[in-house]
Amino acid sequence: MKALKWILGIAGGLLVLVIVVIAIVAATFDPNQYKPQIVDLVKQKTGRTLAMDGKIGLSFFPRIGAEVEKLALSGPRGQGTFAKVEEARVAVALLPLLSKQVIVDKVVLTGLAVDLVRYKDGRTNFDDLIGAEAKPDEKAGQKPAPPAGAPLAIDVGGIALKNAAIGWRDEGDGTDVRLSAVDLETGRIASGVPGKLKLAAKVDGKQPQVRLQVDLSTGYVLDFAGGAVALSALELKAAGDAPGLTGLDARAKGEKLDLDPAARRFDLSGIELAAKSKDGLDAKVSIPKLRLAPDRSESQAISGALKLARPGQAVDAKLALSALEAKGKQIQFARFDVDLDAKTGELAVQGKLATPVTLNLEASQISLPGIAGDLTVSGPDIPHKTLRAALKGGARADWAKQNASAELAAKLDESNLQAKLAVAHWSKAAINFDVVADRLNVDRYLPHKPAAKAPAGVGASAPAGGGGAAAEKPFDLTPLKALDATGSVKIGALQVANINADNVNVGLKAAGGRLEVSPISASLYQGTLAGTAAVNANNNAFAVKQQLAGISVGPLLRDVANKDILEGRGNVALDLTTTGQTPTALKKALNGTASLALKDGAFKGVDVAGLLRQARAILGSKSAVEQQAKGGQKTDFTELTASFVIKNGVARNEDLQAKSPLVRLAGAGDINIGEGTMDYTAKASLVATSTGQGGKDTANVSGITAPVRVTGPFDNLKYTVDIAALATDAAKDALARELERRLGGGQAGKAGAPGERPSGSSTRDVLRGLLGR
Repeated sequence: MKALKWILGIAGGLLVLVIVVIAIVAATFDPNQYKPQIVDLVKQKTGRTLAMDGKIGLSFFPRIGAEVEKLALSGPRGQGTFAKVEEARVAVALLPLLSKQVIVDKVVLTGLAVDLVRYKDGRTNFDDLIGAEAKPDEKAGQKPAPPAGAPLAIDVGGIALKNAAIGWRDEGDGTDVRLSAVDLETGRIASGVPGKLKLAAKVDGKQPQVRLQVDLSTGYVLDFAGGAVALSALELKAAGDAPGLTGLDARAKGEKLDLDPAARRFDLSGIELAAKSKDGLDAKVSIPKLRLAPDRSESQAISGALKLARPGQAVDAKLALSALEAKGKQIQFARFDVDLDAKTGELAVQGKLATPVTLNLEASQISLPGIAGDLTVSGPDIPHKTLRAALKGGARADWAKQNASAELAAKLDESNLQAKLAVAHWSKAAINFDVVADRLNVDRYLPHKPAAKAPAGVGASAPAGGGGAAAEKPFDLTPLKALDATGSVKIGALQVANINADNVNVGLKAAGGRLEVSPISASLYQGTLAGTAAVNANNNAFAVKQQLAGISVGPLLRDVANKDILEGRGNVALDLTTTGQTPTALKKALNGTASLALKDGAFKGVDVAGLLRQARAILGSKSAVEQQAKGGQKTDFTELTASFVIKNGVARNEDLQAKSPLVRLAGAGDINIGEGTMDYTAKASLVATSTGQGGKDTANVSGITAPVRVTGPFDNLKYTVDIAALATDAAKDALARELERRLGGGQAGKAGAPGERPSGSSTRDVLRGLLGR
C-alpha cells in the first residue's frame, strides 16, 4: 500500500510539474514573434509569399494545437494570390508522435478561397506545391532519397470546411468553373477506418455555363496504401441549370461503390441514376449488381432509358446489357442493345444496334466483336422519303495503353463504305483513319435549298452587299485546333456540291490547328484534277493549288455555279490564298493567280458577229448598242487563253486572246469576285470571210475592230458596243479601200512573178499602217 501511495504521489507530482511548465511556457512564449521567420521559411522553400495578418494561438495539453487567422499565400514566384483563409484550427495528439503516429484532431478551415489555374503550356499554378517541378537542390535525373525508417501513419479526426470557395480555370480549353459556399464535414480519416462525409456546394461556370446546387452524403473507407476507395449509402443531388438543360433535378443513389485499382476490382450494387429537367429531359439508369474482379465476376442485367420531349424534338432511347458470363480471364456479356427512336421537325430517325461485349481485366481490354445495326431516316427532304443504312464490324479498346481501333462496313443506299479507325493517347487523341467507298452522293443527304426568287426586273441574284441580304453566319474552325488526325479517303464515284468526279483520292493531315489536304486527285468532266489545299484555324487562312487538265468547262460551270456562259475543253490552273470568317469575306480577301487555255469552245449568251452587224447598221448614231445575255446565242472560238492576277477579291486580266475562223478577240478588265460583278472590255473583229458563223451578212463589217464592254452582275451581264470607236474604224477602212482602188491595188491577190509579193496586198498593208490600222 505504501508503494502504491508513493507511485501515485510521484505521478501526481509529475503531473503538477508538467502543468506548471506548460503554464510558464504559455505565459512567457509568444508564437507571434516568429511570424517573420515563418514567412521567410515559406519563401525559402516555395518561392511564395505568405501573409499573416492575424494572431497565432497555441494549445499544449492534452494536444498540441494551433489557431491562425487571416492567412494568404501568393501564387508562383510571389505573383497574385493563390489561397487565403480567414481562420484555421488544427491539433495533434502528443504521445503518439513518439511512436511515429500522427493523430490529428479535427481540422477546421473557415473562409478558405483557392484559385487553381492551368496555363496554355500545360503547367499549373500549384505544380511547385505538389512536387511537379524539380527543386533547385535536386540533381538532374536523381530522385530524392526516401526518409529513413517506417512511414508515418496518418490519422485525422475529421476535416471541416466552412464557407469555402474553389475555382478552376483552364486557359487551354477555356474551362472556367467555381465552387462557392462549400461546406464539408468528414468523419475520421485513417486507412481502413469507416467514416461519413457530407458536402454542400454551389457550382457556377462561365465555360461551360452551369449553375447548380450540389449535395452529397456517403459513408467511406479509404486504403491509403493501395489507393482503394469504398463508398456506401451514397446519395447525390444536383439541382439548377446545366449546358442544354434548364431546371435540372439529378439524383444518384447507391448501396455500394468499391474501386480498387491495385486489385483490379470494380464493384457496384444498388445504383440508381435519375435526371429530369423542365425542358423535357427524363433519364434513368439502373445497375442492380456489377462486380468485375480477377477472382470473381458477376452481374445482373443493366438497363437505361432516355427521353427528351421538346417543341419540334423528341427522343426515346433504351439500352440493355445482359448478365455477364465469366470464362477464364475473360468476362462476356452476350448482348448489349441500343434502341433509338428520335424526331426533329419533320426528320425521323429509328435504329437498333447490338453487339456482344468481351472484357479482359488482366489485360485491361474491351472488345465489341460483332457490331450489327440498322438505321432508318425518313422525312420530306430525304431521297425517296426514306433512307436505310446497315452497319456491321468490330471495335476494341485498351485502357491501359489508352488506344482503340475499329473496322466498320456500311451499306448506305447504293453506296458501300468501309472504314478503319485507330485512336491513340486518349488524353490527347491522335486519330488515324482510312475510308473507302465505291460510290457516294453527298448531295443526296444534304437539305434541299429552294432557288431564291428574284424581284421582277432583277437578275437571279443581287450584287453582294445589297441591303436586303441576310447577314452571314461566321463559320467556326475552333474544333480544328484540337484535332490530331491522319488519314485517306478513296471514292470510286463522288457527287458533292453538284460536282461529279471519279477515282477520288484525298489525303488528310490535321495537327496544331492546321489541316493539310494532300494529295487531291480525281477524274472529272473528261479531264483530271491534281493539287493540294490547306486550312489554318489559327488565323482562318485558306490556300488552294489545283491543276485541271483536259477539263470540259461547260458542264463544270453548269454543275458548280449553275452558269451556262462558256464552252470548251482545256487546262485550268489555280494558286489562291484567302482569309476570313464568312464566304463573302473569303471572296473579298482572295489573292493569287489563275490561268486557262481552252480549245473548240464558245462564249454563251452573246453573238459578237450579230452585235457588230447591228452596230454597223446604225453607224453615225449616237446611241450605244446594248444586249443582255440571251440563251441560244453564242460566239464560237477555236482557241482561248487568259491569265489572271487576283488581289483582294478582284481578278485582273490583261492578255485574253480568242480566235476562230470568223472572230478575233483580245481583252482586258476586272472580274470582282467579292462583289460578283464584271467590268471587262473585249476588242472584237471579224475575219474577212463569208462562210462560217455570220455568213454573208458579215462581209460588210469584216476587218473592223470594235470594243465590246461587258458589265454588270454575273447573273445579268450586259454587252455594249462602242459605236464611236466602230465608226472611226469603219471610216478608216473605207478610206483605205478607196485609196487602194485609186492607186491600182484592186487586183490584190493575183500572183506575180516568183518571189514577188502581191501588189494589192502590199498597198493595203501600207495604207492601213499609215491610217493606224
